[in-house]
Amino acid sequence: MSGFIGVDWGTSNLRVWRFDEAGAVIGHRSGGKGIAAVTDGDFAGQLAPLIGDWADGATPIILGGMVGSRNGWLEVPYVACPADPAAIGGGAIPVETDLGPAWIVPGLSHLAPTGLHDVMRGEEVQIAGAGVMDGIVALPGTHSKWARLGGGTVLSFRTFMTGELFAVLKVHSLLGRLMVEGPADEAAFLAGVRRSLADPALSGLLFSVRTEGLFGGIPPEGLADYLSGLLIGAEVAQGMEDVSASVTIVATRALAGRYAVAVREAGAGAPAIIDGEAASANGLLALGRRILEND
Repeated sequence: MSGFIGVDWGTSNLRVWRFDEAGAVIGHRSGGKGIAAVTDGDFAGQLAPLIGDWADGATPIILGGMVGSRNGWLEVPYVACPADPAAIGGGAIPVETDLGPAWIVPGLSHLAPTGLHDVMRGEEVQIAGAGVMDGIVALPGTHSKWARLGGGTVLSFRTFMTGELFAVLKVHSLLGRLMVEGPADEAAFLAGVRRSLADPALSGLLFSVRTEGLFGGIPPEGLADYLSGLLIGAEVAQGMEDVSASVTIVATRALAGRYAVAVREAGAGAPAIIDGEAASANGLLALGRRILEND
């Protein structure tokens, strides 16, 4: 099989890799515009400067992420869970481009027994690249995903708006008014984690960010970390479901470290940690091979 180009195109980021015939990375670049900044619909024009010298009109291009969303280059239907890599690859849709033959990877959807719908785009690529067969894969971020896998198949997942909630509460709510920037306060973070693991009433606990500041329980420099601990602890409490399950965290090392603390506090074993960018590259390689083999 020939080599190909892999593209991770999110809302705010654009990263590309060049894979040779053996699957080795022979080029990697980042830059350009995320899909939110492409207002004229010229996605090919935004991609060309990053891959122009790689694209010869014949080299395949595999695109993952929000580029396949309603606001992206082409809306690609979600693949419903349970979904294995073959189903994900089989759901890829070709897109016309002068750069070369291209396919967009689909996202995943899940309908919980409660009737709750959920979706992901881009994280399914990272899950494929994480190489987990059984257990839980946590993908922290603005909208964190917790996926349950069995036999390499994504059985179910759930989204938590932890990162977005933290930003909104810190900047736009009463809770941020006593906060002062300072060095990381791991003690304050751990206090927040432990409280939310012990008490599921998160909306009540959140006000304690204000009262801990008012009564000096936590210094102003530690209030943001305390808020982070409350939110991450609550996410872990719901995302874990079964503390006996193995957990793999896909994220930057700093963010993964925070989640690892919360996972251990919840009573689970030490989680495996995989760099998010590496997972994206590995996932594009794995899914790209399936797509091209079936073409």
